[in-house]
Amino acid sequence: MRKFIQFTLLCGLATAVACSSSTKTTAAKTDVVADVATSDAGGDAAAPDVAQTDAPPADAPADVTAPDFGSPDCDPLMPAACAMPWPSNLYLKADATRKTGYTLTFGPKSLPINIADQPIDPAPYKRLDGYGLGSPLLVLFPNLDVKGMASEGDIAPSIDPAAAIVWLEVDDKGKVLRHVPYFTELDANETDPAKRTLFVRPAVILKEATRYVIGMRGLKDTTGKAFARSPAFDLLATGKTAGTVLAPRQARFDELLGILDGEGVKKADLTLAWDFVTGSMDGLTGTLRDLRDKADLVVGDKGPELTIKQVTQFTEAENVDIAYEVTGTFHVPHYLDPHDLGDGVTAWRFHYGPDGKVAQNGWRDAIFLVRIPRAALNGDAMGLVEYGHGLTGSENEVRGGWAGKVANTYGLIYFSCRMIGMADEDTASIFKFINNMTEFPLMPERLHQGMIEHLMLARAMRERFADLPEIAKLGIKVDKKQLFYEGCSQGGIYGGVLLALSKDMPRAQLGEPGQNYSTLLHRSVDFEDFNSYIRGVYPAPIDQDILLSTIQLLWDTVDPVSYLRHIKAEPFPGNTAHEVLMAVAKGDYQVSPMTDEITLRSDVGIQLMKNYGRPVWNVTEQAYPLVGSGLVSWDFGNPWAPYGNKPPEDLKKDPHDLPRKDDMHNKQMVHFLRTGEIIDVCGGDGCTPN
Repeated sequence: MRKFIQFTLLCGLATAVACSSSTKTTAAKTDVVADVATSDAGGDAAAPDVAQTDAPPADAPADVTAPDFGSPDCDPLMPAACAMPWPSNLYLKADATRKTGYTLTFGPKSLPINIADQPIDPAPYKRLDGYGLGSPLLVLFPNLDVKGMASEGDIAPSIDPAAAIVWLEVDDKGKVLRHVPYFTELDANETDPAKRTLFVRPAVILKEATRYVIGMRGLKDTTGKAFARSPAFDLLATGKTAGTVLAPRQARFDELLGILDGEGVKKADLTLAWDFVTGSMDGLTGTLRDLRDKADLVVGDKGPELTIKQVTQFTEAENVDIAYEVTGTFHVPHYLDPHDLGDGVTAWRFHYGPDGKVAQNGWRDAIFLVRIPRAALNGDAMGLVEYGHGLTGSENEVRGGWAGKVANTYGLIYFSCRMIGMADEDTASIFKFINNMTEFPLMPERLHQGMIEHLMLARAMRERFADLPEIAKLGIKVDKKQLFYEGCSQGGIYGGVLLALSKDMPRAQLGEPGQNYSTLLHRSVDFEDFNSYIRGVYPAPIDQDILLSTIQLLWDTVDPVSYLRHIKAEPFPGNTAHEVLMAVAKGDYQVSPMTDEITLRSDVGIQLMKNYGRPVWNVTEQAYPLVGSGLVSWDFGNPWAPYGNKPPEDLKKDPHDLPRKDDMHNKQMVHFLRTGEIIDVCGGDGCTPN
């Protein structure tokens, strides 16, 4: 990450503006709405009954005496910012062809506008049929008093029937299924309390294709003064929208206000209320699953062809653990087209076929790197571990000395490739995206290719590697029953996606994992300088908040928040359940364990192991040993990070990289990978190596 930040800071703000104004803004086939797989399997909820669009027709007549609610691209429910309240039902356009009954449709100027006066192009977001499963609520009430509201450290008040904010999960008939637990936090990046966004973050991963109703009642400022309703919400709440642009929304609001009333939230007490719908399994993960299946067909059961470019032998004096390093390429289907961002920078976008779906565009020879331990020289069959690298890194990270020690100690061949989309070679294009976020969709698009390459390489290593002439003559053997994944940091995050998709790897270890990048970023020290640069392009913190939530919508298509449920609890169609071991570092500066606590609450089949270090609301710690999936905490002496959307500020050493370098951690990891059992390696009182 730090390499990326240093790169972005090479240009000053003046250069950023120049780059923005000259960057091409054409998005990749943005008129294509439904580029998702069409499988009905996977447990998507039925579409909600309320199917009308909330946006009035462009030619709808308005009463000349009706109030003016500004741009039709904006939701007048919360005049503080165009797209608030987020996520707004205004942008759910009725579409009977989609699983949820909607297509997400923002207006031309609904989304944040940069200093070069460029709004984010809304067209790519039409691929989605709802909002993301980690979407926070964003509202702004100046000088809001949050005392008594649920917080990150006290989530229980969120499900109190008398809570100031009520978040309901409802079925397609409007029946309330549960009160959604959440926590609130005021934006720590805004110093003016009159301008601080309130984040209401779900404390669980939301359900796919599901309707959520929100009611906020009795809100007051810090002087005790009650907030007045916005004129638009007051008209909807009192049913007086006839002759106004709000009239098409009245039926929907009558229904959701009735749902809230049934839970004891009276209309007269409401400061604000609205609803939204999350995306379906197909809308969120369909394209990536479709590409995986297409790649399976063309590479076959043996995976893509491998070509060795170089075999390097090390003496024991040169490397006590690794005997050979192998570099080469693997021949994989390519699903992207080049896209010129200007200034000599090329990004990549989806290649579409005649059917409007992402299609193969020839082949690509991707780089791989293999590390063969000295333990393999005695002729024993070695297990295989695919290693996932860190943010904007490369396959070279598998050369870490700790990985060589694990490989040699436990008889494992480590291999790696680049997670293109967020690899070192992508830093220049990511820099361009900051200046003009219309181009951001190209990042998750290329990440689709990176995911496919990781899946395909794993299969090829199992089926082809040992039979290559260069490897066979060395006497290296592979145990095909042992194929696993280990990833750290970014690799730990995206490992959750890969495991959910994989048909080849039964288990994975995820080091320093997390989910929902838009939540993780503010809590990472790596984002501090990066965020300073964003402030230059999108100066207002409220715009920055909406910006992160906006780009997360397409990021969700490759973010583990959309995939963790499908690792074990609800495997994708054609997949079997997998098991995962997650290892976090208490007080991690770079990847906050907080989002892993959200995962633990979400009934996705991942347990919290004993001696985590602090209580996790609504989660019971499990005793060792455990056969199944679980999370283990490693304590190197750091305090837990402070609550709020800011990174840790203690003066101790960042513990982020330490678990993977600990021998006991690696003993626990390898035992789990081979047996599926999580054992206690820390003496029964918590993993505290210091």
